[in-house]
Amino acid sequence: MSLATDSAFESEVLEQMIPGRGMIPDDPLPGNYVVVDVAQFSTTVPELFANGAEYIYITEERGNEPSFKATYPDAKIGGSSGPNYRGEEGYDFFNSPSFVQSIDVAGRPTAMTSTNGGNVITDIRSAASDDVDIYVAGLTNGKAVAEHLRGSSKETYFVAAGSKGKPSPEDVVGALYVARHLHDNPLTDEQREIYREIVKFSKGPKYETKPQIKRTDLYEYALAFDTRDAVPKMNGQRLYDVSGTTENR
Repeated sequence: MSLATDSAFESEVLEQMIPGRGMIPDDPLPGNYVVVDVAQFSTTVPELFANGAEYIYITEERGNEPSFKATYPDAKIGGSSGPNYRGEEGYDFFNSPSFVQSIDVAGRPTAMTSTNGGNVITDIRSAASDDVDIYVAGLTNGKAVAEHLRGSSKETYFVAAGSKGKPSPEDVVGALYVARHLHDNPLTDEQREIYREIVKFSKGPKYETKPQIKRTDLYEYALAFDTRDAVPKMNGQRLYDVSGTTENR
């Protein structure tokens, strides 16, 4: 099963892709960097904004979130998934798009990171110059991010977060999905179904023996194409939703 029928286009896009955290260059070129971590970070982030979060502070290390809350007492903070994916004691939520639906983040700052997507952001921030802008996109908000970046004077690069530093099919597919919209070459219905199947079969079998929340996150949230309009962009260590603006395009 091929990713799509127009391989020439995707070959060109792959030249603009960093296909795993372990392949982030030591000195990233100036441009827009779109971080894609379909399961879960790039799906949880748009959900936090959809529920009204003021911003998302990306901590440099897991465990730094409580000190952030000490400074901002009204903040909601994310930690590990904890026992049986019920969350970690002392934290308000974890990296799950379905779990955050029950958390009151409206008008509040939030703080979190993640093993893949969150750490990719930190890696790029640590290596990059001032000429690098970082965005977060998944299948739910990829079209919105692409439309925001279309016409940008900067080159756009796609960072498929992967897992344990290595490429993951669902993140490569997610990055290609954003790239297609950016270059005004959206998927046909048939191609979209192929992308959907790649994501399902790359993650679904791993989740069959895990709590239901993992399958809910994947099938009901991560695969809900184009359902969110958030455009998360880093400003310092904070992600803001810049949808509806032309900020620093």
